[in-house]
Amino acid sequence: TAKFEYSWQWAYRERFEKAGITALLGSGFDPGVTGVFSAYALKHEFDEINYIDILDCNGGDHGYPFATNFNPEINIREVSANGSYWEDGHWVETKPMEIKRVYNFEEVGEKDMYLLHHEEIESLALNIPGIKRIRFFMTFGESYLTHLKCLEDVGMTSIEPIMFEGKEIVPLQFLKAVLPDPASLGPRTKGKTNIGCIFQGKKDGKDKKYYLYNICDHEKCYAEVGSQAVAYTTGVPAMIGAMMIMTGKWNKPGVHNIEEFDPDPFMDALNKWGLPWRENYDPVLVD
Repeated sequence: TAKFEYSWQWAYRERFEKAGITALLGSGFDPGVTGVFSAYALKHEFDEINYIDILDCNGGDHGYPFATNFNPEINIREVSANGSYWEDGHWVETKPMEIKRVYNFEEVGEKDMYLLHHEEIESLALNIPGIKRIRFFMTFGESYLTHLKCLEDVGMTSIEPIMFEGKEIVPLQFLKAVLPDPASLGPRTKGKTNIGCIFQGKKDGKDKKYYLYNICDHEKCYAEVGSQAVAYTTGVPAMIGAMMIMTGKWNKPGVHNIEEFDPDPFMDALNKWGLPWRENYDPVLVD
């Protein structure tokens, strides 16, 4: 069962440190690139970062009435769980999908996005000095949420085992088996993703805002690797993280989150390996 927090992995820190082994946590896009973006912003753009809003927009359309772009068990658990964000040194919990905002994403357009709990908030709150608030938003369409509400109402999103014809099954795992395989969505999916971080903080005593993000095209990803952009934006950063360790660019025995390392070689690799990043020094802020 997936755990949406880091404490059980952080518990291995001392053992890895004594063994001289570097363990890297969260090297997808979010968590992953979002942590690298945060480290890069702190190193090059700010003296102090006070606010981070992580925005994950998938503007893709796969044509199915209901399907998830990655592991349905993980995706549905994320969406149906309580949301949370970090503010003034503590967690603030919200009801599932309680906080909604509308944002106009470059090359995607205006989308509804909802505040979720996401594990990188946990590590960024510890590793980014001066932070006052971190939030994570993900976009969802009305059709997706309507289908999800129906599935919740009939118990299909539950992770509690039940007995069925003499066997114990988990409803959500059964649902995963009947939904379209995310790997099958590649040739059907059109549109783009837009994922990044909006930072607010101080530079030379003055207020500053800065948006660092990537736009990825589903059809171009499929033409290149036979998969859609959600898989591409997860797999490329995982490869880069492994490359950072294997080449010795990152070497810090222990168990570490990605923002604890020098972001520059990772940022260079993103540009080289298909996930070029963009900057906006006057972004529209999320209220």
